[in-house]
Amino acid sequence: MTLTPTRSIYEFAELVNYIYLDSLKPKQLTMEQSSNESLFDLQLDHEAGSHFRESSKWAKFLSIVYFVAIGFFLLVLLFAAGAMINAFQQYAPGFSGAGGFIVAVIVIALGVISFTTLLLFRFAVLTKQGIERQDQVMFNQGLQALKNYFMVYGVLTMLSLIFSVITAVTGLAL
Repeated sequence: MTLTPTRSIYEFAELVNYIYLDSLKPKQLTMEQSSNESLFDLQLDHEAGSHFRESSKWAKFLSIVYFVAIGFFLLVLLFAAGAMINAFQQYAPGFSGAGGFIVAVIVIALGVISFTTLLLFRFAVLTKQGIERQDQVMFNQGLQALKNYFMVYGVLTMLSLIFSVITAVTGLAL
């Protein structure tokens, strides 16, 4: 049996999936939550389930690609951080601390991206398994992960826009 890069990525994702889902404890439902009445009497029909399964496949693929890219960037950063700090010390002695600051900002950014990627991966895994097992709690946890994913990206987008406006205003004032 040969181990191809694609196969090893999927095996790694399944291992992460197994470890992560084993750490999840099922939530106890109250009487109100366990009733057969759903909000607006919505039910997941075959077509909607098919769309969610397809979406979860794409979300899982993208999250695996993001995890691999994050790992690659961390490896590059590991080898380039020292060179970056030395370059700032050598070519810009007044900004010798800037290299370490830039490395710290990159690590923080990779941490935020890793967190959002984990949310996307949780959506993919929990939603697909919730549909396959017909487990409403697991399906809802997957949708909650997707909601949190979009919420984090919404906050990051607003912060980015605010930063861009501040930069444009201060840039125009000069």
